[in-house]
Amino acid sequence: MNPKQSIVYGRRIQISGSANFKTDTRLTHYAHDLVSRLVRSILKDGGGLVLGAGKEPRPENPHVQAPSILFDWTAIETAASCFADGSATWPKPYGPPLIVVTSQKSESEIPETRRPLWESLLKSGLLRVESIFAGSRSGAMLRERQAQHGDLLITLGGGTGVEHLADLYLIRRRPVIALDLPLGASRDDGTGGSERIAQKSRENPERFIRFQTEFAGTENARLSSISTRAGTADVETVAENLHVLMRLLARPYVFYTRLLNPKHPKFNVVEDFFRTVVDHVVAEFGFEALDMGIHNTEHAFLNVAVFDNLHYSTAVIADVTGERPNCYIELGYGLGHAMRVIVTAEEGTELPFDQEAIPCHFWDPSLPLDKRRLLFQEFWRKNIDRPLLITN
Repeated sequence: MNPKQSIVYGRRIQISGSANFKTDTRLTHYAHDLVSRLVRSILKDGGGLVLGAGKEPRPENPHVQAPSILFDWTAIETAASCFADGSATWPKPYGPPLIVVTSQKSESEIPETRRPLWESLLKSGLLRVESIFAGSRSGAMLRERQAQHGDLLITLGGGTGVEHLADLYLIRRRPVIALDLPLGASRDDGTGGSERIAQKSRENPERFIRFQTEFAGTENARLSSISTRAGTADVETVAENLHVLMRLLARPYVFYTRLLNPKHPKFNVVEDFFRTVVDHVVAEFGFEALDMGIHNTEHAFLNVAVFDNLHYSTAVIADVTGERPNCYIELGYGLGHAMRVIVTAEEGTELPFDQEAIPCHFWDPSLPLDKRRLLFQEFWRKNIDRPLLITN
């Protein structure tokens, strides 16, 4: 498969979890092997990662060096190797492929053995570091920031932290794939962590993953194929089945808020912009479009449909041509909920007060179509990963 055809292309996947200090080291080694294989397949398909960075705790064993109970450094090390050997295909215009969310305290705990790798990545242009408030190391704040950047969550082991992170993704209707490997949790907390989430996903798969239309109805079968059977399943097979599952996921959608009144004098020019320029660029970047003006909705009332679909979209394109109040309301909603927002308007549109501080793509309908598409592509690339307006 061409990487550009993969659902992973240009998206960042978060891998999160932990093992317990008392977990059988065979299972922990299995988990590290699985994480490394998974990272390689993600990067080969053009994906990126959302991770943490800090200490690398290991069980004390006088006979052998036991593997770490955390997996971030295995993922980071594997990613660095993929970029070094050229197997990663992340599209450079999408910004840095690796986002690490950390705290001042966590950075100070990076092991000396990992410092050269960390320093190298900081200078490479591959890494973007997001930091929470100085002096704070709140796990909840770290997870909330990570969930703002991740498009897909994969969990293994863990406890309360993994359960909280899964909830953050699910309330955004972003896919959560939980592995059933019995690793325990680093803090001995939670109600079963990834193992329990995996069980719940088998009971109600549509809540956790959504497949492309042609594969709908096969979700539970695919979830069954990634069972580790308590670490007895061949790790290469599990990794490959997980890779295939990710490729079957439905594409995330971009919500359009725009002038919809056909009687408005600007309707035709806005309609042309979306049909000939926006639709083309959105599809090129691997998204589905959701335009309330033309797409069906399962809701009885349009106003309910608007905000439900807006809330769960991956990104919002807000065109304010015509200066319609509903467009400003939906734009404000997207910004207030820390969503990815692209603002557009026809050349000559006067922006209201505070919106002038938000980058806006002014499109000119008199330009040739190829030029209009190119300009919008460039604006998208520069602004889709802009730091969020509201962060913790």
